[in-house]
Amino acid sequence: DHILLESYLIPYLYEKKCRPKMEKKGNKVTQIRTSSGISFRDMTKLLAPSTNLRSFGKLFNLEQVKAHFPFGLLTSVKILDLPELPSDPKLWKSDLTGNAKITGQEIEEAQKLYVDSGCKNLGDYLRTYLKLDVIILYKAGQEWRRTLKRVVGIDFIETGKYTISS
Repeated sequence: DHILLESYLIPYLYEKKCRPKMEKKGNKVTQIRTSSGISFRDMTKLLAPSTNLRSFGKLFNLEQVKAHFPFGLLTSVKILDLPELPSDPKLWKSDLTGNAKITGQEIEEAQKLYVDSGCKNLGDYLRTYLKLDVIILYKAGQEWRRTLKRVVGIDFIETGKYTISS
């Protein structure tokens, strides 16, 4: 995500004369602010360190479930033309998933999402996968905001505080 933010969002914001300011912690982007007051922030600052998008969505019982993607296949742009998802679990392993192993059932779920979404190739599936991530992040984030507001009376968006300690 950081590569996309730095490679595409920052230049786009400069192009639109939004004068972005980027804050980093080490090599990770934590916030991008624009001159118009829009901020892009890292939601993980509100979550326990072991929480990922899959568990964040489950926390709020969302109907959408984080999908799986065979990132290990992405060795060139031409791979995005691949007409189907692999069925071999070894082809789903990548540095992005760490030691996590995908199950046959998870591969079947990914293949079902591929078909149900009308994907014609790996590129279509990547778009579907990323859109699903955005939906889960948005819905879980909104539920998290509502829960915090109800329980402790604070909305982290309204107060501009985006860390657990804040």
